[in-house]
Amino acid sequence: MFPVMADAQLSVDDRRLAEATKRAVKAAGGGKVCEAETGLSDTRFSCYCSKFDRASISISNAIRIDSIGASEAGHPHILNTMASILGAVVIMLPDHDGAEPCLRTGVMALSVEVGDVSRAVSDALAGTGEEGSKVTPREADAALEHVQHLERATAKLRYQLERIAAPPEAPP
Repeated sequence: MFPVMADAQLSVDDRRLAEATKRAVKAAGGGKVCEAETGLSDTRFSCYCSKFDRASISISNAIRIDSIGASEAGHPHILNTMASILGAVVIMLPDHDGAEPCLRTGVMALSVEVGDVSRAVSDALAGTGEEGSKVTPREADAALEHVQHLERATAKLRYQLERIAAPPEAPP
């Protein structure tokens, strides 16, 4: 079968990738759907999703699984986690051409994300958390997740506005 390295603790980044793979497999419809899509066994996907197994999904299969997953917060899960580990942010750009309703949606998303960041930081500083007014790693991690969502919302809105502001290209 597949070796499980229970005695060797995985790094934080490896555990984050396993969690992201688990979310991606779930968003794609589960292990059986992923098995049918990739030809890998459901058992293999269980290994990829385990925070105790060194097995990692290949990049090509990660792309396949992320691409069939349903759009939800954090999607594409594996790609976002890989980017985060490298200090980057993935931004899925909108398909719209800058129409007014699309801009309204972008501004609303931006304001929601600013509120979420503010709430997460305020809650951490309020003194009602695990260690009083000292911000814990868990609280910081939760706030950072909201910051990532804010960065994505800002980048999407910037993209829409830049498309509107750019002069149309002259035909050749």
